[in-house]
Amino acid sequence: MLGATLPLDLALFSKSQPWRFYAGPTLALELSGSTAWAAGHANPEELASFLAFCGCESIILDENECPPPAGWCKAETLTVFGLAPGKALPLPAADETLWAGLTLDREPSAMDVARALYPADTAKQEDFYSELCTKRTRGKALVWALRQGSETICTVGAYALANRQAYMACGQTAQPLRGKGIGGRLIVQMANELAAKGEHPVFLCSPERVHFYTRLGFEKLGEYARYEQTPSVKT
Repeated sequence: MLGATLPLDLALFSKSQPWRFYAGPTLALELSGSTAWAAGHANPEELASFLAFCGCESIILDENECPPPAGWCKAETLTVFGLAPGKALPLPAADETLWAGLTLDREPSAMDVARALYPADTAKQEDFYSELCTKRTRGKALVWALRQGSETICTVGAYALANRQAYMACGQTAQPLRGKGIGGRLIVQMANELAAKGEHPVFLCSPERVHFYTRLGFEKLGEYARYEQTPSVKT
């Protein structure tokens, strides 16, 4: 997964946002808000000091490669799921009456998607909009939306198309329509189309979503861990 996201972000944003990227002999880091994404490994004490200097409050890493920062505690395990290139999953059951009344928009407005994902946070909307536009104009992101009339009620995207991987994220359905199967069907439909083109759809999910993606038929590829500073370190 990081083999798609880190190289792509570096290529697109290293000049305009150089503060996001750091590299040492055995470690690469990307900062996203107060979270760091790590590939490789480093001395735990030095890593903890550097993250504190950068103002990071959490880090996502592969425990098989990277010892956590000294003094930090594990907050959760994140699961990597995927679909092998050339494979296809059956479309899951959904409320067919609802589905028939929806329109699939394969090129929705970036701002419409941003507002659907972050309805109460204009700063996140603007950041999301800017980054998505940069990626889409270069063919490095794909976003779909389901519309009910003029309203965006469901969306999913592949937000890093690089190195034959397609990092999928931000699958979300409007609260009143959740539990009707439309989000799962949209995710599977996009993953199937990407896999048919030879891409490898991959995505990261929190513990409460593991059952959802397992039920859809995606393959577990691995795990990452999210670590946070302990209260004593924060103070």
